[in-house]
Amino acid sequence: MNTSLVKADNYSLFTFGSTSHALKAETVLKELGAEFLIMPTLREISASCGLSVKIFPENAEPYYDMLTNHNVAVQSVYHVQKINRKNNVEKVM
Repeated sequence: MNTSLVKADNYSLFTFGSTSHALKAETVLKELGAEFLIMPTLREISASCGLSVKIFPENAEPYYDMLTNHNVAVQSVYHVQKINRKNNVEKVM
């Protein structure tokens, strides 16, 4: 596990419509050797599923493409920046 991703204050999140989509995303990303974390969806984000995929912002587009190419339905993509313990969340896709 990459501890810099765990501690990152600037990251992207993929959200999913169901837990099964989130778990499929985890499987696909692991098989492809992607750098990511599964985490609870932030309270600031309204999503159907309680699980999200946390990634570095520069990987958002290529990982999104990987997932869609493997028929994983990503609900939304967010950019998150933690400032003074508060999450600034912006929907980017």
